[in-house]
Amino acid sequence: AALKVYQEGLKVEQSVLARGHPNIIVTLTNIAQLHWHKSDHTAALWHYREALSIQQEFLGKYHPEVAKTLGNIGLLNYKRGHYQCALFIYKEAFLIYRSLYGDNHLDVAATLNSIGLVLFKQGVYDVALRSFMQSLRIRQQLLGEGHCDVAIAMYNIATAYYESGDEDEAMKFYRETLRVEKAALGDHHKDVALTLKHIGQVHQQRGELVEALDCFQQELDIERRIHGSNSIRVAKIMNRIGNFYLQRGESSKAMEQFSEALRIYKGSDQNVADLEISGFTLYGMSLIHPECAGAA
Repeated sequence: AALKVYQEGLKVEQSVLARGHPNIIVTLTNIAQLHWHKSDHTAALWHYREALSIQQEFLGKYHPEVAKTLGNIGLLNYKRGHYQCALFIYKEAFLIYRSLYGDNHLDVAATLNSIGLVLFKQGVYDVALRSFMQSLRIRQQLLGEGHCDVAIAMYNIATAYYESGDEDEAMKFYRETLRVEKAALGDHHKDVALTLKHIGQVHQQRGELVEALDCFQQELDIERRIHGSNSIRVAKIMNRIGNFYLQRGESSKAMEQFSEALRIYKGSDQNVADLEISGFTLYGMSLIHPECAGAA
């Protein structure tokens, strides 16, 4: 219904207003966003590009609104997995922001972060790290050390280090992320839970199993507090903790976690095949190992 209203409004605006009128650009952008939410990416991209064409014609190529629309087009391509196209468009936006504002501006930092994300997806971790580091420096300078956007930059740096195999640097930045997140968001925020998960995974990679389990349990406690004890998110964490116990040879504790995770899944009408025991689905495991019937 909203899409139809905007489309009808656009027809009226185009019939009575000059092509470069701001209302036409706003309506094209709104239509693009509605198409995006409906997952009609082709239509969304067409309307964004139409808005961009008008902006470039009437505002000039070096205008903040042009850079903003380029950012939307870049993000849409990123979400579609068109990374090379996204990278090219983000770099255009970056050059505009930097020419307008200089090196130390939050829009410059945000675009550097977006460029880093694309490079990360392409597996170019060293170059992605440079973009993330630049973004972090700007955000720290303009926002201070304790801002949640600083935590996002740190998290991205940590994850890039982790994926490149540098566990020590990953741990250092994950811990810094956790410190900032707790200060900015409190101890029981979903971002804190996610960072605890990754710290636990680094501990697990290092063979520091007691520390890893402590992080996973903290993550579980936060998710229970946020979503309740019967949420699918809680079940997935319990399934992961179950696999962790299984790897340690603590089968009884593992089965407790698996059984509870399965109970939540069945109660939520979710596909229990999504739950796994070290590569086996719970259902498949029960067929191969009848002693696991308690969990299946």
